[in-house]
Amino acid sequence: EIAVLVPETRPYLAAACATLKCDLRLPRRPKLMAIESSDLQADGRRESVIVLNAVLRNQAQFAQEYPALELTLTDERDEAVARRVLLPADYLAGLTAAQLAQGIGAGADAALRIYFDTGGLRAIGYRMYLFFP
Repeated sequence: EIAVLVPETRPYLAAACATLKCDLRLPRRPKLMAIESSDLQADGRRESVIVLNAVLRNQAQFAQEYPALELTLTDERDEAVARRVLLPADYLAGLTAAQLAQGIGAGADAALRIYFDTGGLRAIGYRMYLFFP
């Protein structure tokens, strides 16, 4: 909290954490993080592959950690047929560990495009939920 409210203290807090063997992490405020849009479609080039496009938005006035995403594929009765939790390293595979550690900036968006092999599951809908583990 101190590092968010008084950003110039961050280097000192990081040094103290290094000595105390603790982590100085970015804030995790799920109420200030939103799935702005999402779309799940069949990949026209490969059978049994679906593509998830989504935009995450940090609505906070400070950087936050990237959240985990839970994707649930559903059948015609809206019952779950498959569920998977995606960690930031899964859905932002192109970023380095240092870039992931910087989180998503204040008021910033993160666009995601993820491919899944459904293995022939008969899913017709989906639900997506973000959370911080």
